[in-house]
Amino acid sequence: MKKIFLFILLIIFETGFAQKVKKNERVKDKFESKQPQDLSVPPPPMITFPAQYPNGNKAFIDAVKKNIDKSALKELNKELKTKIILKIDSEGNVINISTYGDNEIFNNEVKKAADKTTSKVKWEAGKNNQGEKVIDIVNLPFKFSNI
Repeated sequence: MKKIFLFILLIIFETGFAQKVKKNERVKDKFESKQPQDLSVPPPPMITFPAQYPNGNKAFIDAVKKNIDKSALKELNKELKTKIILKIDSEGNVINISTYGDNEIFNNEVKKAADKTTSKVKWEAGKNNQGEKVIDIVNLPFKFSNI
C-alpha cells in the first residue's frame, strides 16, 4: 500500500512541477517582443545587387593604388591596412568616402586617392530584390606595402 501511495504521489509531483517547453521559440522572437515597434519607419532595403565600380571593385582598388601619393608615405615603412567605405546613391554618384585604419596619415592619403578616383566616375548603383536602384554602402579592404 505504501508503494502505491508513493508511486501516485511521485506522478502528481512530476506533472505538477514539470517544466513547460516553448515550441519553436527563437532569439529573434524574444528580441522583437521586447522592442517597441515604430511602424512609420520602413525596414532597411535588402540589397541583392551591391553597387559596383564600372570595371569592378578590384579595378577601383587598383586605381586608388595608382592615385595614392607614395612620397607622403615614405616615412611609413611597413604594410598598411585600412577600410574604404563609400556611400553610393541610387544614381551611381559617390556621396561620402570614409577610411578606417590604424594610421591616420595613411587613412587621409587613401581618402584623397579614393576621392580623386571617383571624382568623375559614375558607379553602377545597388539594386534591391525588385530591381529598383537604391542607396548602398560599399566596404572595401585596402592594403598597401611601402617596403
